[in-house]
Amino acid sequence: MVLRYTYPVLLCILILMQGRWGYAVKDEIFRENETKISHHIKSAEVGLFTMDELLNFHVGQKLPIFFPIRNLSLYPPFFLPPKYQNIIPFIKPAAMFNLFKVPPSSPKGKAFLGTLYSCDSINGETTKICATSLDSMLGFVKKAFGPDVDFKFITTTHPTLMTPVFQNYTVLEPPVEIVSVKKVPCHPFPYFYAIYFCHTDLNYETRAFKLRLVGDGSGDEVEAVIVCHLDSKNLSSDHLVFRMLGVEKGSSYCHVFRQGDILWIQQQTSGGGVAAV
Repeated sequence: MVLRYTYPVLLCILILMQGRWGYAVKDEIFRENETKISHHIKSAEVGLFTMDELLNFHVGQKLPIFFPIRNLSLYPPFFLPPKYQNIIPFIKPAAMFNLFKVPPSSPKGKAFLGTLYSCDSINGETTKICATSLDSMLGFVKKAFGPDVDFKFITTTHPTLMTPVFQNYTVLEPPVEIVSVKKVPCHPFPYFYAIYFCHTDLNYETRAFKLRLVGDGSGDEVEAVIVCHLDSKNLSSDHLVFRMLGVEKGSSYCHVFRQGDILWIQQQTSGGGVAAV
């Protein structure tokens, strides 16, 4: 069952990125695989829920979810050291392709070129950034939260999960809401070194939660970060979110943050970063 589900699930995750990250997934890719998706995949399996579903999760409930493992060859964990950034600038990738012997026409090369295209399309925007260094990421986050605001990041953790397995997970605790008026999500982009796409939540139209789970087959514990978008009006009318959840445009929807996704939140001075739903 793991092998049968892996490809369609990963395809769903890729298409969902169209709404989350601004990727332009080709329509023919969706049409070619629409039957596989609709027949084999349920929304929970790719970590997609309605707000009502999430708020009603209870201890002992079973959720079939696929947690992919971060591919370090596509999503390296380290930024390019500052001393090399002037030698091999981000906007001139030819040297990187030659240095690492990655053909631009290969699947990996196309993924890297897709990152360049996506980052070039948001160049100059004040609410989005492709952070190529820790300094640029922190500078963007600090500007988003404003002066004299302490912040920290949270992410989905599954420290003992070494193999991507599709399995049932049991809810260990009800969802816990993360208290932070402002939020800055950052998502890794595929490239030769770490690149993060970060964007601000200008209209405060998101809510975030933590959900503790345990794998029924592996026994692996997962603390998942889930972000809910309160308004889906900016998604295209035929987006996969509406097809899978059966909701109308403008409805809220929630998705699990994958390994490597980061959510920056305000640090609570009272010592409590989260509060119960």
